[in-house]
Amino acid sequence: MKHIKKTLLLPVILVSLIACNGTNDVVFKEIYHLTEQNNFFKAKERYASHKGALSEMHQQFIEAVLDNAFNKLEESQKKINALLEQNSNIPDSIQLQLYKVKYDNSVKLYQYKEAKNTAQLILSNYEKLLDEETISSYKNNLKIWTALENTPSQKTDIKKKTSLKIETDIAGLKTLKVYANKEPLNFIFDTGANLSTTSLSVATQSNMDIIPVDIEVGTITGIKVSAQLAVCAKLTMGDIDIFNVIFLVLPDETLSFPEIDYQIYGILGFPVIEALKEISITQNGDFIVSSKTSIFSEYSNMAMKELTPLIYINDKHFTFDTGADETILYHAFYKESKKEIDENYQQKKIGFGGAGGNKEFDGYIIDYTFDIGGKQVKLDSISLLKEKITENETVYGNIGQDLIQSFNTMTINFNQMVIRFE
Repeated sequence: MKHIKKTLLLPVILVSLIACNGTNDVVFKEIYHLTEQNNFFKAKERYASHKGALSEMHQQFIEAVLDNAFNKLEESQKKINALLEQNSNIPDSIQLQLYKVKYDNSVKLYQYKEAKNTAQLILSNYEKLLDEETISSYKNNLKIWTALENTPSQKTDIKKKTSLKIETDIAGLKTLKVYANKEPLNFIFDTGANLSTTSLSVATQSNMDIIPVDIEVGTITGIKVSAQLAVCAKLTMGDIDIFNVIFLVLPDETLSFPEIDYQIYGILGFPVIEALKEISITQNGDFIVSSKTSIFSEYSNMAMKELTPLIYINDKHFTFDTGADETILYHAFYKESKKEIDENYQQKKIGFGGAGGNKEFDGYIIDYTFDIGGKQVKLDSISLLKEKITENETVYGNIGQDLIQSFNTMTINFNQMVIRFE
């Protein structure tokens, strides 16, 4: 079983183009096309080399989007607020994009009431500019943030450097022992999970505050399942306490896989992992949280698409998922290498599973070599999906544990947005 994950349906940041002229127009369109494809890495490079060709307003706008993607959330909010206050004649389509980024910043900053208010504003003032799927997503998210608007922000207390032992469960997934309100539990840690997730029985057993709101949650297979919310007053990981942790609560059967007699108890999602600021995972099974973050010299190779981390490898952007046992390649990869793949590999059905069910896709089993920090890592028998999982899919694939385990240590620094493999 692979790629067990839950994806909160947050809106994709699609940046509209401001009308401009000449070189400015060409550069602007190119940068925004890259952001629409969630390739913030190339967008950042292009902007750095052509910043002087853009107007001050265009610069602020681009920087607000890139700051959001590279986890400089407060800086992004300041630029958005300044643009909205200083430029009363900004077109509606551009105002909408600014509010979308502001909404995403608010979610990541645990400012739930601000997220609710911004979602309401988008639906009230800009619904005519949204498609049906986006409207539905905002309405669904509005239920979440309305239910949580009076919930205190998540807070983290890292008392000292902490080292936990990673355990592998019967499904081959990596788990950590945590304490939810003093109840010991083995939870999967999963950078690919937008929000932490647990089952109804575990939420009840560990005395979480369950909020009975009916929301829809998307899964990696595109299937939607119903969920509630819960707030864990105190989640403990070794010498680290995390307060007011939000959990999606799914029915037990959604996280159950009877064919292998397996039950998921919970998943630590990105908001919990990001709050640790810097983590290292060793091949020996150590999960280490630093008390002070390091200063890295390398270029940022990690960005955020909403609550999903992206990694930049081989001039391609992938989602990055510590909860997936195997790397998988997507339609964008196939499209770019179609001729070579069709000539060298036999098409077959690829099974793809997760919370909510399983699906089959047409695809291939291929070999591929990743160049990471000058080290060539060849993975044999990678699944490549020929078709898109979802219509708005833009990344080249999803990086899993098979690639991570090719190195002795992986360190993720959320301040500098660097993933270092050693």
